[in-house]
Amino acid sequence: MRKMLLTLLIGCMVALLSMLSMPAVSAQPMKPLRCLMVITFDPNLPDPHWIGTVIGDINGKIEFWEQPENYVVGKTEHFFEKFLITTADGTIEGLDKGVWNFPTFKFRANGWVTVASGDWAYLIGYKMHEIGTTSPFPPIPPETVVIGTATMTLVQG
Repeated sequence: MRKMLLTLLIGCMVALLSMLSMPAVSAQPMKPLRCLMVITFDPNLPDPHWIGTVIGDINGKIEFWEQPENYVVGKTEHFFEKFLITTADGTIEGLDKGVWNFPTFKFRANGWVTVASGDWAYLIGYKMHEIGTTSPFPPIPPETVVIGTATMTLVQG
């Protein structure tokens, strides 16, 4: 009888411990981070690249540097970029590739976060997607810069 009680007590303890060690709520993936971007490109700068701001789930300065692998087929540029987002809470860096249609000035790109610091360190490996439009390129005089607006989404990879 004692052995039976002891076995039952140990069984209950094991069951209780296994229940207590499981999380109360199942883990859920991080929600996507969404931002609006306003960017400009001034071909007359010594280091011409896209510069702008992001607002939304991430707030800060964003920059894109086009890479030498870019090429044009017909009226569409296939581009490759490095990006950097600088915030008060850290930085986010990554790579993307996309297309820019010159007749419509619409663009879209997909990429990923390769380096992140501060509060954003957990974003390493996240996927990035952006879609937007620009003013004409090259700029139509008297304009000297190209202006773009877009949405950017970062999701867990």
